[in-house]
Amino acid sequence: MSKKNNKGNNRKVRKIETEENKIVKRFLIILLVVIACIGIVYLITKLIVDKDEAKTDTKTTETFDYDKTILGSAFNRPYEEYYIIAYKGTDEEAVNLSNSINTYLTKENHTKIYYADLDDYMNKKFYDEENVNKNATKASELKVGKYNLIKFKDGQITEFITDIDSIKEILEEE
Repeated sequence: MSKKNNKGNNRKVRKIETEENKIVKRFLIILLVVIACIGIVYLITKLIVDKDEAKTDTKTTETFDYDKTILGSAFNRPYEEYYIIAYKGTDEEAVNLSNSINTYLTKENHTKIYYADLDDYMNKKFYDEENVNKNATKASELKVGKYNLIKFKDGQITEFITDIDSIKEILEEE
C-alpha cells in the first residue's frame, strides 16, 4: 500500500510541477513576444528616422560673411581702398544690382566691396532717403538713400553714387 500512496503522490507532484511549468512557459512566451514587439518598433523607427535624416542632410556649418558690413563701421575697414554698396535687399531692383555686383566680382584685381543691407536692423538708422549725406567724415554723420555705392580711400569717402543706373555702370566698367 505504501507503493500505491507513493505513486499517487508522485502524480500529484508531477501535476503541480506541470502547472508551474505551464505558468513559467506562458510568462516566458509573453516576455519574448513583448521584447520582439519592442525590437520591431525600434527597427522601424530607426529606419524611418535614418531615411528622413538622409533626405534632409542636417549638416549645418556656421559661416561668417566677411563681405557684409554695417554702416557704422564703414570708415574703418582694413583696406586702403574699398567700396561699400548699401541697398535694400527686399527691393525689386536688388536682383539686378546683385547681378552687376557678381559681374564686378568676376573681374581680376577688383577693388574690395562690402555689402550693407539697409533692411538689417543695424543699418536702418543710416537710411534717410530725404537727407543723404555724401560728405560724411564719420559714421555718425552718414545717411544713405535707397541705392548707394560709396568708395572709400584711406578711411574717407571719395565717391558717393545714389543713382542705380550709375552704380550698375560703374560696377560693370571697372
